[in-house]
Amino acid sequence: MEIKSDIRLKGIAWDTALEKLGRIFSTRTNYTIFMLSLAIGIMYDKRLAKLEEGNEDEHSVPRNVINNNDNGKLDFYFQAAILTTTTECLSEDNRLELAFGDNVEFEKITFLTQFANFGVTKLVELIGDTDLESMDNIKNFMISSVEGRNFDIDDLNLEDIVIEE
Repeated sequence: MEIKSDIRLKGIAWDTALEKLGRIFSTRTNYTIFMLSLAIGIMYDKRLAKLEEGNEDEHSVPRNVINNNDNGKLDFYFQAAILTTTTECLSEDNRLELAFGDNVEFEKITFLTQFANFGVTKLVELIGDTDLESMDNIKNFMISSVEGRNFDIDDLNLEDIVIEE
């Protein structure tokens, strides 16, 4: 994926996440938090075109940081998102063409940023009073998601629950 400009991170949620989690994700802060938020948004399969804005600072992920550190991750994330999302009404052939085609006209970064916008709102919910508490909350969130105990994503099927009398 060719990155021609910086990725703008607009909104109160981005400002809060970058400020409060900056000490935890101290190396390439904006890039790392963007990629984590993107993964969360894809996992939930939810997008937000725009976040609530206030008088926060403008943030971005510089294109040179992406080009130097990405190693194909954004392409992989885009492929996963476009192939699995229910937020776009596309045929299977269109999804495959977008995911693996060479000359595709599609705003990939805008599409991915919308997933990241949702993901950062979930990340902000995990911010604690201290850095240690925030790290623990993020760790527990990740573990519960991987193990299928994140009931926001994995609905609890009442038929599977056995209640002994």
